[in-house]
Amino acid sequence: MSLADRLRWLIAPDSRRWKPMLMGLALFAAGAAAAVALQLPPFIVAVLLVLALAAWLAGACAMVGYLRWIFANELLQAQRDKVDAAERERK
Repeated sequence: MSLADRLRWLIAPDSRRWKPMLMGLALFAAGAAAAVALQLPPFIVAVLLVLALAAWLAGACAMVGYLRWIFANELLQAQRDKVDAAERERK
């Protein structure tokens, strides 16, 4: 699976996107903290920051997928409530 396919998969609406979202944010925080706290050579710091930003990108894509799922569910629930209200009104 290519990187573009993986990102498309993360952006697709799904209720299970909270796990990669939190994992990406945790890896971003760990990478940024390691780059700052360990006082490593500049090249290694740059590599850590690039990896941290890649983790942030994956987490952000997963967040988009999770939010799309939430909004789709809320829209579906609103439509169901509208139909239920119309049926109750007819009775």
